[in-house]
Amino acid sequence: MIARPVILSLILLSAACGRGAENYVVPAGETSLTVRLDHLQHLGLDAVVRGLPVRVVSLYAEAPDYRPTGSPARDGFEGIACLDDAARAAVVYLREYEATGDVRARDEAVRLLSFVTAMEQGDGEFVNFIDSAGRLNRNAPSSRKSMSYWAARSIWALGEAVRVLGPQDSTLVKSMRPVLDRAVSRMAREIDAGRLIGGSTTATAEALLGLLAVERAERSKDLVPLATRTAQLLAAHSAGGMATAPWGAHIDFPDAAWHAWGSRSPEALAMAGNALGHPEFAASARKEADGLWGRFLLAGGIPSAVAPDGTATWYPQIAYGIGPLVEGYLALAETTGERRYSVFAGLAASWFLGANPAGVSMYDEQTGRTFDGINGPTAGQVNRNSGAESTIEALLALQRVTSNPDAAEYLHYRPVGAQSASLASVPDRREYTGPAGQRLFLRRGPSGVEITQDDEAVGEEVGAGAGKPSAPIVLTYWPAANPPETRLAMRLTAQWNAENPGVQVRVQPLPAGRSSEEVLLAAIVAKATPDVSSNVSSALLARLVRAKGVVRLDNRVATSARLKERTNPAMLASLRLPDSGIYAFPWKTNPEMLMYNVDLFKAAGIGPPHTQSELVQAWHKLARDTNGDGRLDHWAMWATLKTTWYERFYDFYPLYLASSGGRTLIKNGQIDFDNDAAVAALDVLRRGFADGVLPRSNFELGHDPFTDGTVAMKIIGPWFVKELDELKIRNLHYAVTPVPGADGTDPANQYAFADLRSIAIFSTTHHPDAAARFVAYLTSPAADRMLIEEASQLPYRRGLASDPRFTAPLARWPTLSTYAEYVERSRDLDLDPDVVEIFDLLSEAYEESAIYQTTPVKDALKKAAREARNIVNAR
Repeated sequence: MIARPVILSLILLSAACGRGAENYVVPAGETSLTVRLDHLQHLGLDAVVRGLPVRVVSLYAEAPDYRPTGSPARDGFEGIACLDDAARAAVVYLREYEATGDVRARDEAVRLLSFVTAMEQGDGEFVNFIDSAGRLNRNAPSSRKSMSYWAARSIWALGEAVRVLGPQDSTLVKSMRPVLDRAVSRMAREIDAGRLIGGSTTATAEALLGLLAVERAERSKDLVPLATRTAQLLAAHSAGGMATAPWGAHIDFPDAAWHAWGSRSPEALAMAGNALGHPEFAASARKEADGLWGRFLLAGGIPSAVAPDGTATWYPQIAYGIGPLVEGYLALAETTGERRYSVFAGLAASWFLGANPAGVSMYDEQTGRTFDGINGPTAGQVNRNSGAESTIEALLALQRVTSNPDAAEYLHYRPVGAQSASLASVPDRREYTGPAGQRLFLRRGPSGVEITQDDEAVGEEVGAGAGKPSAPIVLTYWPAANPPETRLAMRLTAQWNAENPGVQVRVQPLPAGRSSEEVLLAAIVAKATPDVSSNVSSALLARLVRAKGVVRLDNRVATSARLKERTNPAMLASLRLPDSGIYAFPWKTNPEMLMYNVDLFKAAGIGPPHTQSELVQAWHKLARDTNGDGRLDHWAMWATLKTTWYERFYDFYPLYLASSGGRTLIKNGQIDFDNDAAVAALDVLRRGFADGVLPRSNFELGHDPFTDGTVAMKIIGPWFVKELDELKIRNLHYAVTPVPGADGTDPANQYAFADLRSIAIFSTTHHPDAAARFVAYLTSPAADRMLIEEASQLPYRRGLASDPRFTAPLARWPTLSTYAEYVERSRDLDLDPDVVEIFDLLSEAYEESAIYQTTPVKDALKKAAREARNIVNAR
């Protein structure tokens, strides 16, 4: 067995002797907000509508018992539930399913959508309310069959269903699609006539969100003209300007008042500007956000309505009036890349947690309940009922806030000083304070509200209070030493330092050493670790955690939010340690595929292999003697003779994962690789060596035999695409295909190996929360785009291949879109402290059974598994 490197013994000795980083207590940070759907689930009711079993949401739930109830007399006994609420609730559940993969959320969404489709009347128009017996209320003005609010929200919900469910659960969407198509056709008649849906910018914006969701899912151009006309119509309803009331507000008709309730025009227009390639739509969104909403931030509060002359009506304040502003800001942050909009979203959302005139937390983190509103500036004027609309709108906003690191951080800030009485005379600056005394300053700028640094609070970003200026925090960041990643790190850090004067980052590429693992472990022993490093492998992570050398990240606001935005529980499952914690942020992944020379395959008359039997056949057909000396000098593939543990990343382990259904080497701390998939992977390599069609020699150092056609294929990750581009090799035509699985393996169960690299915060840091914000910045969508463009490497991000934000960067490199399809169908190394030794044992099995055939494959694997169990049991 290959000896364990001395440095690993040093780190374990240091931990055992009670020396080193484990004695440093990392300061606790602000915990992230929990978004619960419990109360929404409590409001759910089963019903039968038009003979179909469906799910609805009860309209009201009154304090103190919060029993679901229907519409009261004051509302004309409209019914027990409505389409307005069910459609928006379906969006909540769809977002939950998309973020978590929880099939219970998916099923709840589908049942609510069954109600949506049941309320459609066969012509794209909808009825809104039902009574407790499931009968449709066709008479109430708020329920009559029409293309109005409830129809628009149906289009929104059904469009989101196509986007979220379509790729994996297409059968669930199939029955809904005719309803959506009829509704879109009916909507088009209104838009083509120049009419807002229901006479409302709110309803029109929500229908546009549905169109954009379908367009994103299907990349179809069929809906683009209608979406464009809808956005044009919305944008035309903007009134006033930066200095003129109502300051860019999108209103229903000339001289109408702007109302906060459902003010989703900026959200829809921002998204339309990005999706449709019309920057003027995003400009219209910015006009309201910078003009009108900016005054709210400087005033220190959000009114419920604004008259054409700018007069504000401050009450009642309800979740339906706050949530759309929050989502509008976040849409602008995504579209423009401007961080300030994320910060503003957090400040607006702080209303839910007590930054309101009554000083009452409107959202209850324990139950998921949101109070129905505030009728005045005292706690006694809070409506503590919690019905469907308030619950749903709060959840829609908070789902997105807690997935955005900046918004999640500023969710806990509060405005300082009295609220302005008038929007026409708001102050030019406003201070906000955080829970630990942090200070944030906003001021009026030429194009809206800006985030600024007060002259007496230089260190405000990191919690410095008022008084004397404080020096900025300085963090040390170690990226990998390879040129592309160093360049990327320098670019990102320069941008960070410009935007964050209170937290400055110093870049130092990883010091030279035999491997990054050894360098980082040695740094822990010497207590010389950086604050942050972005080159942490899974082989190293378990050892770092065992030495208490890294900070847990899933319970800090910034990194928790970014994990939620970027991944789902399934993607994180294999990265959790025994205490369920995430101790390194999964940054980039490089799923390996079989790269092949297109011309050589064509000359041999074969296509890319799909099974391991086809792979062996390809080896035979591609092996050639080109100089006539009776010996092969060109081969199909090269499997290295080296037995260094990580060499198995390019032969045995990818072949194993292609057949194992994602099963790795260790399960619940027990050795799990003595199985048929391992036998098949090792045996196919044995056959190649035994038949003489795999070369029994290593190629010269620095020479890649794939680039000159000496070998026709190799198992490799996407980083190699950039290397090929830099080499400028003429007449090399290549493609990639999944690594073949054993015969009979279902292609849907084939997984790729990906050498995941993570970002860790080391426990020697004195500023873990500032470091966490920096890590969240390094893993933002903008940074991920740069990672793809600069290094042809892939962020560990859900839905990467279908995300329109990354379409252009992926197209920058040949084959990268194919690699991206396997980001969520990849497996890394097990997070086990002895995984290196276990790979050493597999390398020995590879050498004796595959290369030299001195031991049968099954016997070699049994021996390796037995010795691996001895290692694990000795811990």
